[in-house]
Amino acid sequence: MPTNRTGRRSHFEWLRRRYEDTEKKCPECGYVDDEGNWESQTDGQQVVYHHVCPSCRASREHTFRLGR
Repeated sequence: MPTNRTGRRSHFEWLRRRYEDTEKKCPECGYVDDEGNWESQTDGQQVVYHHVCPSCRASREHTFRLGR
């Protein structure tokens, strides 16, 4: 688990883990994914959290734009 210099998770890691803990049930088929496996990507201007249901392959995303 990535941590910053103080030994704490970054805000981005914290949010990814939150999705893994709270958004386990697929809204399309109802499958509960106990493994979570949300992925995150950034291009420096936005952060995208993405999950694909292992049962029905439905895709979910949360996108945050980064301000200056």
